[in-house]
Amino acid sequence: MRVTRLRWLVLAVCFVLLTFGGRMGVHLGSYLPTFACYFTGFDSYGGACFLAPLQFALAAGSVDGLLKALLYVVIAILLIIPLGSAWCGWVCPFAFVQDVLDLIRRKLGLGYLRFPEGLREGLRPVKWVFLFIMLLLPLWAAFPILVPSVARHLNIPFCELCPVRYIMPMLTGRASYMGVDLENATTIILSGLGVFFAILTLVLSLFKRRFWCAYCPMVLVLSFFRRISLPKLKKDVQKCTRCEICYNVCPMDVEQVFKEREKENVTFPDCVLCLACIEHCPEDDALRATWAGKTFFRSTRKGFSRRRKIGVDSSKK
Repeated sequence: MRVTRLRWLVLAVCFVLLTFGGRMGVHLGSYLPTFACYFTGFDSYGGACFLAPLQFALAAGSVDGLLKALLYVVIAILLIIPLGSAWCGWVCPFAFVQDVLDLIRRKLGLGYLRFPEGLREGLRPVKWVFLFIMLLLPLWAAFPILVPSVARHLNIPFCELCPVRYIMPMLTGRASYMGVDLENATTIILSGLGVFFAILTLVLSLFKRRFWCAYCPMVLVLSFFRRISLPKLKKDVQKCTRCEICYNVCPMDVEQVFKEREKENVTFPDCVLCLACIEHCPEDDALRATWAGKTFFRSTRKGFSRRRKIGVDSSKK
């Protein structure tokens, strides 16, 4: 089975289990380092993102809350180490939604949007802004020394802004979670921005692969542990011909893999370990994936030729 097909299968299974698993008696808790949304409802989700309970714990402003926050972080790290960024490439339910939208784009014959490198660099801090909002504003809610009327409504500020929080409940019928929260000015602004981000994400995901992933703080969090996580993307720079195929097939538009001329480890921060670059690389052993130092998938000319022949045969039909 081709890696792309295997990844689609794994993503689809994870999407069903994590989004609807609760209805089948599957409950993996709210510790997962992936965007399985807490707001799809406890009776629906089979496992949820740890960011929502982490914010709730920080906003509690108590020793018990801080201990709970530490517990969520420790468990998330223990889960990150064996899979690393593959949580984004192979498990994330919202990644599956974005991949489906990209499939629709291709079926409709819509053009692909690729942001210039300068624009991508300019937008790169967005994920850091989301991360700081997620960690700092709940602490303001916990200790509302300044403007308490605003602070007390900031228990889960990132979730209020997150497009996933408005899109995923659409799939489970949680209509009450999908609109603007009219409770007060703070919630109106936050949820209004969240609805805007959700619409923007849905629209642009029809033109750009993994649009949300480029600004997702979870991708950023996973990248912090890429040096100690077990899966790695490796490159033999002597065998690379700089054909740019890896860049062209990368859903995250990571250029550094084909540009790197010195380092063996090319597991760059935005890499989601989808392994598409290895699958499409035309050179033997130029790219390979390892787990705990052991190679489990490598690029081959034979594999490249076989995929190319399949592509040519499909185009003739």
